Amino acid sequence: MKCTNCGADFASDQLRCPYCGTVNEHALKLAKELQTYDAAYEKERDELLENGTNQVLRHLTFGLGLVFLVIAIVSLGFVAFYQYRFSGKSSYQVSGARLAWNKEMIANYLEEGQYLRAYLLASTTDPTGERFQNYPEYADELYDIYNYSIILIGVLQSMESMDEGDNYAALRDTDVISMQIFYSSEGNSAVKDELVDEVDGYLRNYYRLTEEEIEKLKTLGSGKQFTLEGSADIEGVTKRRMEAYFEK
Repeated sequence: MKCTNCGADFASDQLRCPYCGTVNEHALKLAKELQTYDAAYEKERDELLENGTNQVLRHLTFGLGLVFLVIAIVSLGFVAFYQYRFSGKSSYQVSGARLAWNKEMIANYLEEGQYLRAYLLASTTDPTGERFQNYPEYADELYDIYNYSIILIGVLQSMESMDEGDNYAALRDTDVISMQIFYSSEGNSAVKDELVDEVDGYLRNYYRLTEEEIEKLKTLGSGKQFTLEGSADIEGVTKRRMEAYFEK
């Protein structure tokens, strides 16, 4: 552009004429506008950052508060349950005629082979859970039934897995531990032999263990390492066996 004073040519963004020093009003106005825009932008950005930070903090505080509230409610629920369970009003605290009737029902269930019903009645009416303080005369039987029920749950979970498409659901290490605990119980249970036959059947017919391997598992006792085909990978071995069985 040309200087309005001396007529010399110079860049339009220069604030003064390099020859005579006359102020370039157009460039000066543009510079002021840019300065005003930059200040407004900085202010808007700072406000957005502050508002965004406050909003995140509010959401975080609300979320943490909600989590602590849920934890507190669950904790209070457990405390209230156990206070009720061991209180005089609890259905677990049975005595007199009701306790006698429960014992009679448990005896009938055991005689009829309804073992899980016997266990459920005892465990839901005894404040000591699986120690069966209310039913000492049936404690050995009930304890063996409890351990058997843990094994049965594992088998049912394996069957459910097969139903969902895994045709080769295997014997898990946790199932082996449950079986070792079950086999190694030393009470005078009248139902133990029958339950042992059922567990043997699961191992033989479902998980494809041989009679020798089943006897080995029985004699190891709780906590001892059980192996199949020289491997501690029980799941892998039984999975391969089941795969071969189903593909016959």
